[in-house]
Amino acid sequence: MRKFSFSILGGIIIGLILSLVLMDYEVIKYEIRDQAGIESRWVSEMDFNFVFNASMLVFGVAVLIFIVWSFVERKIAD
Repeated sequence: MRKFSFSILGGIIIGLILSLVLMDYEVIKYEIRDQAGIESRWVSEMDFNFVFNASMLVFGVAVLIFIVWSFVERKIAD
């Protein structure tokens, strides 16, 4: 259980750091104006491509940590 928990925690930390460093987060903003064009407001949305790619990177790093940890445990036990 400890190996699984630490691999998930390590995957989250390392994966999020890597995704922020390696991938480009695009701010999606657009302006909404009323009919006269006098009053306007800005609406921002989340970049779902970034969120999906970051979550896949976190999952991949967590699985990699789990596999490496299992391999090291097997080598130490032998």
